[in-house]
Amino acid sequence: MNRRNILKAGVALGAAYATGFAGAALAQSSQRLRVANFYATEHSMNRALRDVFVPRLEALSDSALTASIHDNSSLGAEGELTEGLRLGTIEMGITGGLLSASRPRLAVLELPFLFRDFDHAWAVFDSDIGDDLATEFEAEGIKVLAWVGNGFRAISNSVRPLNSVDDMAGLRLRMPENRVYIETGRALGFNVVTMPFSEIFNALSQGVVDAQDNPPPTVLASRWFEVQDHLAITNHIFSYGAISVNKSLYDQMPADQQAALQEAATEFAIAQRQMLEADSDAVVAELEGHGMQITRPDIAELQAATENVRNSIAADVPGGVELLERIAAL
Repeated sequence: MNRRNILKAGVALGAAYATGFAGAALAQSSQRLRVANFYATEHSMNRALRDVFVPRLEALSDSALTASIHDNSSLGAEGELTEGLRLGTIEMGITGGLLSASRPRLAVLELPFLFRDFDHAWAVFDSDIGDDLATEFEAEGIKVLAWVGNGFRAISNSVRPLNSVDDMAGLRLRMPENRVYIETGRALGFNVVTMPFSEIFNALSQGVVDAQDNPPPTVLASRWFEVQDHLAITNHIFSYGAISVNKSLYDQMPADQQAALQEAATEFAIAQRQMLEADSDAVVAELEGHGMQITRPDIAELQAATENVRNSIAADVPGGVELLERIAAL
């Protein structure tokens, strides 16, 4: 994969949240930044944090900034993580679509079958569209440093192979608490159950739900193949993420530390994207080796079933139809 022109940092916009810890922390000679996320330790997100972001941040800042990784929802589930980052009780994190509840334009980014492939997704996030949408995060007190990805989602289940929409009918599917996901699941015929990411394994193993949707690398890293027999490659939603920092904390940093943080985040994003694409190519065969039965439903049928979700949500969002057209045109 060619080195992409990633990252134009978000334009400064919105209210900055005053955080008491920030000034005191920055007065010290070295500031430790906790980077929180809900991904498994061996997911590409955490491998790239470990291999690239942590050492590069320390080197680029001459040890004025250091980072520690808090994965597997160790500082809270995605909602708690996002709120902590917003308020400044968590310095950094990998954030994503949950903010669409308060910033509706972000919902467009997760509409079903929005992106054609990885190249299209990165082109969108690295364009003025990404810059524009970063301002939605800033309005919530979060500074986007780099756009990254969790990948194209597939559907695993423990009941039967999924070859068509008919096969999906009635299965209990875990989805995040997000309108786009909930309506997409229902349009495909599932009974949708919402719950945090951190509860998925137990819910699957105990039969609380039959199925879940996440990219194959996440299925592997989270070891859900231990409690799921079938995996349908549906690619129905692209899950994006952003390595982000509390905006008030960022704004109080000296310019050289801001530059070091931005450069480390950019290098992290390049590495994470490369790892994600490589994982996505290899992981399906690995999951098959773990005993999962792989199916590939007709994408055209899934697109038709979810067309109203795309159109209705885009129409409900101010500027959503125009944003949808801008993304399709790239």
